[in-house]
Amino acid sequence: MPDQKTLRNYARLAIETGVNVQKGQLLVISCPVTHSDFAHLCMEEAYRCGAGEVWMNWADEDAERINLLYGEEAFLAKIPEYQLARVKEAQERKAAFLHIISPVPGIMAGVDEAKAGRISKSRRKAMAPYQAYSMASKGQWSILALPNPRWAVQVFPEEKDPEIAEQKLWNAILNTVYVNAEDDPVATWKAHSREIRHHCDLLDQKHFKAIHFHNSLGTDLTVGLAEEHLWGGGEEKASEIGCLFNPNLPTEEVFTTPDRMHVDGTVYASRPLLYEGHRIENFSVTFEHGKAVSCHADKGEETLKQILSSDENSDRLGEVALISYDTPISEMKILFLNTLFDENASCHLAFGASYPGQIENGTKMSEEELKEHGGNVSEIHVDFMFGTADLTADGIYEDGTSEPVFRDGRFVF
Repeated sequence: MPDQKTLRNYARLAIETGVNVQKGQLLVISCPVTHSDFAHLCMEEAYRCGAGEVWMNWADEDAERINLLYGEEAFLAKIPEYQLARVKEAQERKAAFLHIISPVPGIMAGVDEAKAGRISKSRRKAMAPYQAYSMASKGQWSILALPNPRWAVQVFPEEKDPEIAEQKLWNAILNTVYVNAEDDPVATWKAHSREIRHHCDLLDQKHFKAIHFHNSLGTDLTVGLAEEHLWGGGEEKASEIGCLFNPNLPTEEVFTTPDRMHVDGTVYASRPLLYEGHRIENFSVTFEHGKAVSCHADKGEETLKQILSSDENSDRLGEVALISYDTPISEMKILFLNTLFDENASCHLAFGASYPGQIENGTKMSEEELKEHGGNVSEIHVDFMFGTADLTADGIYEDGTSEPVFRDGRFVF
């Protein structure tokens, strides 16, 4: 366990840089019951920054697994009205949302995947009216992670003592978010955001029509880019609040919106995907005219197919993200078995919804207008990693000429 000053700095980073809670604002914190102490630190930091009120939502993956194993599907598929009303009120009050996670990879092993998929789909449908608040960055939201022994021993299987493994995972997580006991985490992240913005600005100046990816795993994929696309990363602006926030702690990516109708070729995942407690390994997906037409996975293929069939647009891409293979997270050579970290060690794509903010004036567009510009509308957004040390990427201009963007897994500019 880190010392109290380091933990306090992590909590401060979450509140001041992650959600950037404003004076008098409601903050909603979701946190596993096993990490209540850290959630309380975040509450204290929020009130120190002037928060008006803090609500707590406690999570329990073990309880969710028991429910899925033994509960009746008809009941589990419904979200109680009081929970929906709570989300509605929070959004109407323009709340900030902090999500603290501590996952156990593979915790849903043994659960009926088809049953879990139907329940998840029903819940997503119920939550769909509230999805735009975060997807369109109307208000602040941020996600960060804390370790637990069961996760740690999977990341560091050579460690037989769960406590030692957990401490190693603590150290790794804190390194990814640049937190220690000595340095000011808020100042460190301001400098980090400037570096990310530099690459975004360079890519915005290119106005590429598409990007072609190729590597030795077999990826040969052309991703068209949406009309008037914008590159983002690091800080975002909450449109209804007017302040900056950081959705992901950590983050190393620059990303934009693919053209939902112009993705062609095959992509091979370079890292496993953990989705709702299920693990998908060694998988590939082939696209034609933007639509996934086939897929294969050595493990978890049924779950992959459920993702692609979640709704009418979940088999199209909503994000393409570029990350140099020499980022600090990548150089750790750790497979975190969690997308929040692994996506920041590798270029990635996302099935499902695109971010409206990555199209010029996209946050003011209707769903149909977003689709006309090439954006995708879906109830899901699932990232998966495909970057490798030998990945090449070429930006393609309107006239068909191209320019190198990546060589040997790294930016060339």
